[in-house]
Amino acid sequence: MYYPVPRKIKYTPTDNLIAMTTPQQWPAGQLLQHAREREGLSKAEAARRSRLSESWWRRLETGINIRDGKKIPITPTPEALAKAAQAVNLPVNQVLEAAGLAPERENPEDLQDEAAQLLKALPIPLQREAVAYLRGLTVGSRQG
Repeated sequence: MYYPVPRKIKYTPTDNLIAMTTPQQWPAGQLLQHAREREGLSKAEAARRSRLSESWWRRLETGINIRDGKKIPITPTPEALAKAAQAVNLPVNQVLEAAGLAPERENPEDLQDEAAQLLKALPIPLQREAVAYLRGLTVGSRQG
């Protein structure tokens, strides 16, 4: 039996692709998604690098959580956003600002007080790492 082959419409490889970023996607999620794609990472790999669950990574990108069939905006912590940003090589402040979590202008004394409090709260080995990191930032700021 002969079945006629239907005429094909001109097809391009992008015809089946749907843009993953949508107008509804929140700005921090767009940044994370673009950076992840630029780095060539799957969501699972980005989640692993950030030490977040893959489901949480997906929520960070979309900006929503679905509960009882309802879409609810997520409220991520600055720490979760920082982990995600670092996993895809984005500046943490850029992601925090996009999420509306970074103060636009902070008093330098307040920043210094907060840094001292955060440093004191760390165990000694992590304090050493934090100080080494800050020294690196100091050297880098003098060179650039």
